[in-house]
Amino acid sequence: MLLLAQGRTPVTDQDPGSIMGRLDKKVIILTAAAQGIGRAAAIAFAREGAKVIATDVNESKLQELEKYPGIQTRVLDVTKKKQIDQFANEVERVDVLFNVAGFVHHGTILDCEEKDWDFSMNLNVRSMYLMIKAFLPKGSPLQDTRVISVTPTCEHTSPLH
Repeated sequence: MLLLAQGRTPVTDQDPGSIMGRLDKKVIILTAAAQGIGRAAAIAFAREGAKVIATDVNESKLQELEKYPGIQTRVLDVTKKKQIDQFANEVERVDVLFNVAGFVHHGTILDCEEKDWDFSMNLNVRSMYLMIKAFLPKGSPLQDTRVISVTPTCEHTSPLH
């Protein structure tokens, strides 16, 4: 459960209602919005009055967000430059770009094949570059566009033998 602010109602999937707030009229583009942090952020942003464009590769999960006022959805593979550029051409302006998409390979570096490494770098790093490059020019001339990028993390310690 994500609390919006002290004294506010917790954000839950059971409450699709909207309350206007701190993000009135802001346009927010969010990646990996179908579940987890991306989903919670999309709902929280919309409840604060933002117009949220929620993207993900998982179309069926993404459609579940359409019941929330202020959220529109778009299937988008953030590893595909052509898809990102086409999407950016359809967006007039953006106030916040929230990059959430990411992947962590399970196992140690010794278990990680080169194709897995390439996929991780493409999704975790290159996709953020592509999104920022495509959407930063769509920022409001009266106000700075905010870019928030989160990355998956993992910690693994083991003795070096």
